[in-house]
Amino acid sequence: MPRALTGGKARRYAAALLEAAVKAGQLDQVEKELEEWERLVTDQPAIGRFLSHPGQPAGRKIQFLRQRLGGRVSSITLNFLITLVRRGRSDALPHIRMTFQDLVREWRKEAVALVISAVPLTEQERKMTLERLTTLTGKRIILNESVDPSVLGGLRIVVGDKLIDLTVRAHLNHIRSILKQVFFVSASQGTNGDGAKN
Repeated sequence: MPRALTGGKARRYAAALLEAAVKAGQLDQVEKELEEWERLVTDQPAIGRFLSHPGQPAGRKIQFLRQRLGGRVSSITLNFLITLVRRGRSDALPHIRMTFQDLVREWRKEAVALVISAVPLTEQERKMTLERLTTLTGKRIILNESVDPSVLGGLRIVVGDKLIDLTVRAHLNHIRSILKQVFFVSASQGTNGDGAKN
C-alpha cells in the first residue's frame, strides 16, 4: 500500500523541482511537461498502476520512463519522475504537482482568484475586477470565473484563503442579522426580569 505523502514532504519535492527548473531557465517547459504527463497518466491509468506497483522492479519502471520520455521532455522532468519511482512516490505526483504549481505562482507573484457571479461578467467588469484585485494583492491575478444564480447579484471572490463577499445574498443576510438583533433587543426591553411586561 502506498505511503501517504505529507504536505511538508510534497513541498520539499516541489521546491527542489522549482529550484532546478528556475536555475536551468526551463520553468515554463517543466511546468507544461508535468501537466501533460499527469494528464496522460490520468487518461491511461494502466501507466500509473505500473509505476506505483510495489511488485514491479524500479529498474523496469525507470527503463519505461526513459523509453517513453527520453528526448521528448527536459532532463529535469525526466530525472524528477525517475526520482519519484526510485523512492516509491510515483502515486504522489498529483499532490506534488499541485504544490509545485502553488510555489510557481508564489515565485511569479501570481494569485488565482475565483469570481462567482449570478451572470457572466462583462469585459468591463472583468477588467475592473482584475485591476482592483491586482491593487489589493500586489500580484498578477489569474481569474477563474463561475456562474451561480443563487448569489442573486454582485460578486463573491475567493483569493487563496480569503473570501470577499459582495453579493446581494450576503447583503440581505447581513440585514436580516441586524433586524434579528434589533427585534431581540426590543423584545428583551419590553419584559422585566420575571418575564412580565413593563
